[in-house]
Amino acid sequence: MGKINASHSSYCYDSTLLETDESCYPHRGQSGKCCCIVGKNTETWIQDPCCGERSKQEQESLVAHTVLQVDERCLVYRAEGNANIVLSLSDNKHVLRLRKSKIATRDGKAESNVKLDRFVKYSEVMSNLFSSCYVPTLQLAHLNTSDLDAFNKRLSKARPVSRQDKEIRELDGIIFPDVAFLPAWLYPAGDQDIHQEGKIHSPLSHYQTYCVEIKPKQGWYSYEFCDNIPAPGLASVGDGDLRKCRYCFLQYLKLQQKSIAKISKYCPLDLFSGKPIRVLQAVKGLIGAPQNNFKLLKNGKIVYDETREKSAFNRILKEMFPRDGRTKEERKNIFLNLIKEVLLKDFSTSNADGENNRKLLTIRKDRKKKDKNQLHERCCNGVGQNFLPERCVLREILDVQSLVKSNFAAFDPSQLASSSSSPCSYVDDMYEKYLDYRDDVGYSDASMMSGTFCSEYLSTEEKYQFGATALDCSVMITFRRLAADRSLEDRLSPEARNHIIVIEGMKFLVKVTITDLDPKSHKHHQKYVDQLAESAMAYRDFMSKLMKRQ
Repeated sequence: MGKINASHSSYCYDSTLLETDESCYPHRGQSGKCCCIVGKNTETWIQDPCCGERSKQEQESLVAHTVLQVDERCLVYRAEGNANIVLSLSDNKHVLRLRKSKIATRDGKAESNVKLDRFVKYSEVMSNLFSSCYVPTLQLAHLNTSDLDAFNKRLSKARPVSRQDKEIRELDGIIFPDVAFLPAWLYPAGDQDIHQEGKIHSPLSHYQTYCVEIKPKQGWYSYEFCDNIPAPGLASVGDGDLRKCRYCFLQYLKLQQKSIAKISKYCPLDLFSGKPIRVLQAVKGLIGAPQNNFKLLKNGKIVYDETREKSAFNRILKEMFPRDGRTKEERKNIFLNLIKEVLLKDFSTSNADGENNRKLLTIRKDRKKKDKNQLHERCCNGVGQNFLPERCVLREILDVQSLVKSNFAAFDPSQLASSSSSPCSYVDDMYEKYLDYRDDVGYSDASMMSGTFCSEYLSTEEKYQFGATALDCSVMITFRRLAADRSLEDRLSPEARNHIIVIEGMKFLVKVTITDLDPKSHKHHQKYVDQLAESAMAYRDFMSKLMKRQ
């Protein structure tokens, strides 16, 4: 409750035009770019992919003061989740997320209790806990439609039948960059007006754009503070074979509830260990059982997730590394190493080391029967020290997640400003403290604010809420192979060259984005305790039955 619930990967399905007739784009000029309206005046806004990135101050100003007016004729259906529907703005690599309401209650009010301006405030503060290269700019938007019922009827032609118990009744939404594609500033000079799918002739056009979504989940043990939690189910968590992380415990609860078919071999503690071999093992585990934690997209379309067979993943790898004479296992190993390198790279430093051809690491093939038996009995392996590079994406997420760990015992939900009708009203107080902080420190390095801002300005409960958001965030890794042409690489900006990773002589342009930075309800802490206790009990029950069968 209270969360705007749509993973960014939900934006990245095959697009379906609401209208196939070109007349639905009356605002297009000769350039083909779609026009919308900005702010409360009638100034025409053309989102040009060549415009690149705005400065931090410009972004903050836009978030705070501008509402984009979006014409319904500029929109393309993308996808939807339980709470939101996602539409792309034609020709400009952005998506509009609108909340849905049940058709039975057409009162103009959506079901979510998170007000959009509150969501934007929270995202602005939350984004400053990470390096600016990892977080997208978002803006409030308003859908301009002359007939909402007719718009919903048109939209229904592209929507799954199973989702049509809800429709759009609220016209305010949020615009995000479409991170299924590389941003324009990563393209070589002269190619920055290239279409998303590379249909314009270009040295990059014969290579496709891929995007991997990973939901890393909690990267540290919960048992360290379980002794202080008044929940019988947690009485012996951390003792012997119960020394498992929160994610691995939760697998057994999901299996008991039949929401998953098998236990995943993925362990977040492997991913966050910072040790290359363990990171490879973690990514391999995600691929083997994607559940809702791993997706692979090609040119904005999901091509591998939990609904697809493993053979689909192998086919995509063959397309990703064509005509190279490599075996299936070799292609998979290159992919694993590429993802590992991206997750462990500090993008704030120069790319002198990144230009080096990275040595491939290899993990052993599973001994299926033996590994299956060991899976349930193994303890999750924590790390005594942090091996993650200082400003790699995993390190930054883990640092924010740790706010849950350090504030868990002292958390008092009554100290958060909230109510049953508005469980995220605490965001208003938090935002005022953020503005006070900015007044005090000025506009220096906002990404480094997590230290003094959290320790000196926020309450225990507010720090916990930030950490809770990081527990459920997503990492989007977008990449595209570079042609073996040095002149093409020379046309890249210095910033873009810092986003090159070399694997087995192949060069890839990569971009990492952290998404799903939504505010959590004030009830998150209690839900965490209850769910952890239920998961531990489900694990005990599973192991008891397993022992009886042996």
